[in-house]
Amino acid sequence: MRPIFVLFALLLLLPAATASWGQSDAEPVELHVPVPVGWTSVDQEYRYDRDNLWEYINGAAELFLTYRFRELVVADFEQGDLALTVSVYDMGRALDAFGVFETEKPAKADRVEGVGLAAVLQPPYQGLLLKDKFYVKVEAGGGDISAETLQAAMSDIADSLQGSNELPPQLEALPETGRVPGTVAFTGGNFLGLDDLGNCLHADYKLADGTEYKLFVMTPRQAFLNNESGRWTKADHAAGHLIYRQIPYTGAVVLLGDETRLIGVSGLVDVGKSTELLESLR
Repeated sequence: MRPIFVLFALLLLLPAATASWGQSDAEPVELHVPVPVGWTSVDQEYRYDRDNLWEYINGAAELFLTYRFRELVVADFEQGDLALTVSVYDMGRALDAFGVFETEKPAKADRVEGVGLAAVLQPPYQGLLLKDKFYVKVEAGGGDISAETLQAAMSDIADSLQGSNELPPQLEALPETGRVPGTVAFTGGNFLGLDDLGNCLHADYKLADGTEYKLFVMTPRQAFLNNESGRWTKADHAAGHLIYRQIPYTGAVVLLGDETRLIGVSGLVDVGKSTELLESLR
């Protein structure tokens, strides 16, 4: 377990990578849907914000609103008999866009290399794209579109969107040692099904003996530190706060840290073992 002590060190030594978790980027310029090469706009763009997103995606809006979603811009295009709908979600920050992409992408979708930061295809009707703070859906309208045509449109859109194709720097807070590949994610709210846990960067890990658990990092709200819900047990600790509770069928969820950052673990047998692991990360 000792090699993963670097997580706690990173939390202290990389403020530039983690301090922006509670903030959004500067106000953006007006967002427009890029027009893919060879396609023609059919109608005006349609815009949705946090107040009316439900009008477009109804029940699915709840997922986006748990993140720092700002705006959705939708446009329809045509190319001969083909129709395409492109939905560009401005998620406010690259970390939030990453969280939504990782949540929504189908497990069996075909991954596309060299398009934005990440992209997947589900021919004949949908492609998903991640670039910087933008999460994009490219969907066939009223018929099938080949994988090649979808990918070409996604590539054009990715090239036209502003921002970086680099991973959000906050991901550096999760160490590679012991981490299960492909499990890094960012959850805006209700992490582990607990409404007290929000804006959690997390991944699955495995100890040398094969024991699996989740490690997560979060910036706590004052209400959580004050245990206003009354669901947690809180104790003083050399690191600042030790906060824990038992979850049926899950075991202990234990967090350790201060007002600026808590590191948590779930999936181990009990509070004692979880606390020992967290202390070893210091």
